[in-house]
Amino acid sequence: MFVVEPGAGKTKGYPSARDLGAAIRRGELGPQARIYHRSTDRWLPITVHPEYRKVAAEREQLSAVELQARQWTFLPDSRPDQGSARDPRHPSSSGSGPVLIPGDPEPSWLGSTFRRLRSLAHL
Repeated sequence: MFVVEPGAGKTKGYPSARDLGAAIRRGELGPQARIYHRSTDRWLPITVHPEYRKVAAEREQLSAVELQARQWTFLPDSRPDQGSARDPRHPSSSGSGPVLIPGDPEPSWLGSTFRRLRSLAHL
């Protein structure tokens, strides 16, 4: 049995490490949670528990895979019709050259509709 304090003054028990891991994956337990360590009779940060570290490593690996799966594209820093005028809503770090931004690997109807409306607004 794992006794966890997800927030101040609240405690919850998890019968197995598998249930504890599932709660972490669901977001019920974050890095602010504490877990009771019976042999030392102390509350410890849950981040030191092996199950929490396992879930954190899975999330990190998933993030890296998702980042690699994204399609990247180069876009110009400013549109040709604007000349040297800069759009304050889209700041640029260097002021010249292309900017690398992630593309949408699976375009959705909502995204394409939004892009179409945005292009019509600039006409």
